[in-house]
Formats: sequence, C-alpha cells, structure tokens
Amino acid sequence: MMNQRKLVFSILGLIVVTVFYYVISGYIETTEQITKSKQKVNAQLTEIEANGFSISDRGIQKENEHFVIRLDDPQKASVFLTQKGIQVQLEEAEELKGLQLGIDLTYINDTIALELYPVVLPTNLKTVLMQEKDQNILVHIEEMLKRKVFLMHVEIDHSATTFIGYIKDISETIAGEKEVKMTLQGFHFSATMKEEKIIKLTQTINTMHLYISDMIDRSVSDLQKNYVFTGPTAYDYSTDYSIEKIKIDEMPDGKLLANNIAFHSTSSVKNGLAVENLHAEIENIDVFFEKEKFGMQSLLLTMNINNLDVDTFEKLQKVDSNNTKTFDALVEKLLLNNIHIEVPMLSVDKITLQGKEINGFSLHSKMDIDKSLDFYRYSINPKYALGKINAKIELSLSKELLTVLKEDPKAMLMYMMYRPKRVEDKRIYNLDLKDGLLNINGKDLKINGKTIKF
Repeated sequence: MMNQRKLVFSILGLIVVTVFYYVISGYIETTEQITKSKQKVNAQLTEIEANGFSISDRGIQKENEHFVIRLDDPQKASVFLTQKGIQVQLEEAEELKGLQLGIDLTYINDTIALELYPVVLPTNLKTVLMQEKDQNILVHIEEMLKRKVFLMHVEIDHSATTFIGYIKDISETIAGEKEVKMTLQGFHFSATMKEEKIIKLTQTINTMHLYISDMIDRSVSDLQKNYVFTGPTAYDYSTDYSIEKIKIDEMPDGKLLANNIAFHSTSSVKNGLAVENLHAEIENIDVFFEKEKFGMQSLLLTMNINNLDVDTFEKLQKVDSNNTKTFDALVEKLLLNNIHIEVPMLSVDKITLQGKEINGFSLHSKMDIDKSLDFYRYSINPKYALGKINAKIELSLSKELLTVLKEDPKAMLMYMMYRPKRVEDKRIYNLDLKDGLLNINGKDLKINGKTIKF
C-alpha cells in the first residue's frame, strides 16, 4: 500500500515533465497568427507521438483546444524529455506508463494558458490498487481525478520564451481501513526557454505531506529549487535547492528528521566527458530506531567526479537493470575511463550516540580506478577490485568518537594494531591503498604477521 501512495505523489511531481516542452508553441495575437500557432501545435503533437506518447480526444475551436496525452513507451519518452532539457529517469517514466493527461489550451490576449490534469491513473498503480482489499482507496482517487484535484495551470508569455505556473493546492482525506491524508500547498514554478528547451527552471513548494495511519508519515517543508542549463548538453548545468524540513516516519521501522538542507551542484562536458561537483550542507539529521537515537549536526559534504563518459552514462539510463550482461558491460566501461573521484571534505561537527552528544569527524579522500580492472574477476571475487583502485584517505576522529568505536572488539583490535596520530583532541588515520597494498599510518596491513595484498 505504501508504494501505491508514493506513486500518487509521483503523478503530482511528474505531470509537468510529460508536457513541459509542449508549452513552447508560442502566443500570437491575431486570428491569422493563432492559425499559424495551431500549425506549430500540430507539428509538435506529431513529434510527441513519435517519441513515446499518443494523442487522443482532440477538439479544436477558435481560441480553445482540448486533447489527451498518454505515456505509452517509457524508454522513448525519457530520452525525448531529457533531450528537451528535462531530466527523467527511465524508472520514473516506467512508473507512469499508461498515465493519461487531459490538456485544455486557451489563447488569451497576451498569454497562452494551459490546464493539465490526469484523467487515467498509470497502469501499474491502478492494477495494484485494484488488488487492495480496501477498494475505497481506488474509488476515492478516481473521484479525485474527476474533480481535477491534481491540476496544473501554466501561462506562457507572448514571446514563448518564459512561462509561470502552479499545481493547485491539495487537501484530501481518504477514509477506510487506514486513513490516508494528502496535502500539497504552494507548488509554484517558472521557466525560461530557448530554442524549444528549458534553460532555467525555478520551483518552490511550501508543504507536501503524505500520511497513512500506522504506516507512514512523510512531509517536506519550504523547498526551493533553481536549475540552469549552462551548455549544449543535458549534463551542462548548475542547480541549487534548499529544504527547511524533512520528516520520514516509517512506522514501526524508524523515523528520520532533517532540518535546513542545502545543495549546490554543477556539471560541465568537454570532449564527451563530464565533470561533476557537489556541495551539500545539512544543519542536523536525527534517526530514531525503536528507543535509540542517532544524530548528526552540521554535516558538510563536497565531492568531485572527473572523466564521466556521457555517452555511456546515457546508455546506462536506458538499459533494463535486469539485463545483467549489458548493464555490467556499461558500468565497466563507465568506471574504466580513468574516472577520478575526490571527496575534499566530509565532516560532522557533533554526533549523538548512545544518548550522548560528542564531537564528530572529518574525512578527505581521492580515488582512481585502474583501466585493467576485470569485471568478470570482480564478480567472482569482489576483493580483487581493491587491487585495481588507488586511494588516499585521511580520517580525523574526535577522541570521544574513537572511544565509543573501541567498544566494538574488532575496532579495539584494529586500534591496538594501528595507533592513530594524535593532534590535540583529534585522532588521525592516513590510509593509502596502492597496487593492492593498504598502508595505515605508515604500516602495511598484516594478518597473522603476513602483509596482505589484494
């Protein structure tokens, strides 16, 4: 049941994806110009039908149009939308296969207005809901579709280079064996377009909440996102987003609370290879398991990835993960292109563990993968990969954190064999993995007196 409700919210998030590129048809002010604009619409709908979608129930009037778009081929659709500047994973598109969206288009004096709303649920979602013991859920959701509860409104300016829009606020309660509540407030977006591609997108959500009694309680508050394309490919971009609060309560398994999350990432492509950079900050995260609490304050992560082969990465997005042979071959090609991964900083200021708040840790690392890595040998013996990876890691632990870790007998044995360097109240380990040998603070890793080579 839980996955079904998640898919309902996927509809909300991805309605815009399936038709965003369509809204570039442009606004024309006179009747003659409207006719020309409709010709453009015809051409674009033909393009849609060739790329994973089908069109039906089309009705055309002087200043209004109506039609229904159905997602038929997730693979074609995900590739097509990515080319239009909208990142859609194949798995996301597969979840929405069979989804039908009604679209009402109106030519006004200075804008084109569109209203988009689902009229038929995705095939998988409806199948699963039909198998539920409590059929009131499916009946209520289909009644919501008739009321156009999941409705998006979009307005395009006369130049067809910018648009603004929103998803109508939602506040629904489904009564049955389990109570289900869905809330969405303040979902607004705006975008700039160039040559039929989105080049800048801004999105805000005040509140998004999903509750299923005795099962799940998830909410996101004050989300803001900015996405800018900075080059000719879908992997030339800069994005920023922030979230004030996240709550994920998976009853009775556990609960996660996070506050003040900020991400900034950039990507650029040169000669078919992408360089990815990520900077993330989280004020605090608390995870609860039964009566235990694990908390982190002031988490910082910076990460860089170089030499990511874009062509191979795109193929990997399209392949079925069940096609193990093809999937593994693409992963191998991706990793063996002199890929370089660096974590300049991963740090946590404070940690709550065993009911106590203690100082945290910091980590710096670099890693390169040798081209000679044989994935077949790796699949037989995963340790083999360690002999094909060169890495340097500097791990700095607080004195209090190391004391807690030493309570584990294995960690205590490692501590006795490889003493950390002491710098004030820090305990530092330098790890160097090269040519299959692991060196810890100047000493090779040994077991029973023998140096271990991977």
